[in-house]
Amino acid sequence: MAPVRSRLTLKNKIDIIKCYDAKKQSGRELVTQFKVGKTQIGTILKSRVDLLRKWCDENVNGETKKNFIEAIEIAKTLGRTNFKASNGWLEKFRKRHNIAYKAICGESSSVDHDIVDDWNNKLVEICEGFVPKNIFYLDETGLFFRALPNKTMCLKGENCSGGKISKEQITVMLCVNMEGDFETPLVIGKALKPRCFKNIIVNDLGVTWKANRKVWMTQELMKEWLSNFDRKMQGRKVILFLDNATSHPHLNLQNVKLAFFPPNVTSTCQPLDLGIIKNFKTHYRINLLKHVISSIDNENIKKPNVTVLEAVMWTTAALEKINKETVTKCFIKAGFPGSDNIGKLTQVEDLSNELTKLVSTIYPTNAQDYSSIDECLQTEDLSLNIEDIINDGMSEDESHDVEQEEDSTDGVDEEKIILKEALQLANKLKTFCLNKSDAVSLSLVNQLQSNFE
Repeated sequence: MAPVRSRLTLKNKIDIIKCYDAKKQSGRELVTQFKVGKTQIGTILKSRVDLLRKWCDENVNGETKKNFIEAIEIAKTLGRTNFKASNGWLEKFRKRHNIAYKAICGESSSVDHDIVDDWNNKLVEICEGFVPKNIFYLDETGLFFRALPNKTMCLKGENCSGGKISKEQITVMLCVNMEGDFETPLVIGKALKPRCFKNIIVNDLGVTWKANRKVWMTQELMKEWLSNFDRKMQGRKVILFLDNATSHPHLNLQNVKLAFFPPNVTSTCQPLDLGIIKNFKTHYRINLLKHVISSIDNENIKKPNVTVLEAVMWTTAALEKINKETVTKCFIKAGFPGSDNIGKLTQVEDLSNELTKLVSTIYPTNAQDYSSIDECLQTEDLSLNIEDIINDGMSEDESHDVEQEEDSTDGVDEEKIILKEALQLANKLKTFCLNKSDAVSLSLVNQLQSNFE
């Protein structure tokens, strides 16, 4: 006799989503409690955005009510005594500020192996009809771009959601296909035109440079990037995988199909998190430490003046050093369909020995701790606090004005900045030395450039 199935109300479905997101119950336990099939549980979890939107529309309570009260209080402080909060106002506010109805899918949450198995079974079908060079994956990572080993203990574990530490961060968005070909990285800093970019053509740096106050990815930045990527892929059949981040909008593009990973599967299913980002950051830090070591004078380390310009150059140099087979290996490890030659692929490149030697030259700390110093950095706004959203509405130009003073070099007289062409040539030489991992030549170029300045 077939088991009796329950007919679920909207509240039941919301309860299922809450229990699952809070990790109180597994998929199997929810099946038993609510007397429904495993497929129905999966359908509810996949439809969470629409269900939560419907629930919010029908029930003005909990956090929604708090937001209404907060909005009314803010309106009063602004002298808007005739303001009225309503569902219609909330919906318009949500669209105006690109707020998505998404559950917070923290990467630290435990992995549900049922979802992973279900995803892996579907992945082959999703990729059907797409050749490896047209299968892309995209993700952001935060980077403490000037951190040295002696800062490991005070920075490790920081989420960098604002304040002084955020000045040490940039956010790097990487996009790569299954054959190991990277798209131009998008780098987000605090200033649109930092002082170190003076006399520099930003488009020649090999990155797309953007800026906002908290160096976070936003839906507006992502929409712009996706539109440009779609135009670039004209004439190709492309699929782009993204995680379920709030800054990743669901768009219908002409040449690119967007496919979204389920929540909380970062550690097992997403290629960049299975070794590519770690490989990139290790190469970056090797470049940074070589730069610092080249500044050693009489066994004393000068305080390195690491600018975002150097961070950008080391970013592009690090990406160029990533082995294409390393990328393919990570895609296949994540469950993407691979060729019969998988056994011939090299293992993910191990740079730990080189990094350990450089770290020990600077400071007696664990190289692994230094390597993972920024793995918890926040790269998007997870808050739905209305006042924060309004306060963070500063334009890129305003962000530039604020950062201009913070990113300037003390005591610099702009009238003494001369020899424009020589400085540009010095920057090109530094990039060449970094690409060749030539620390000696890099030191000479740094000394030459210091004479110019």
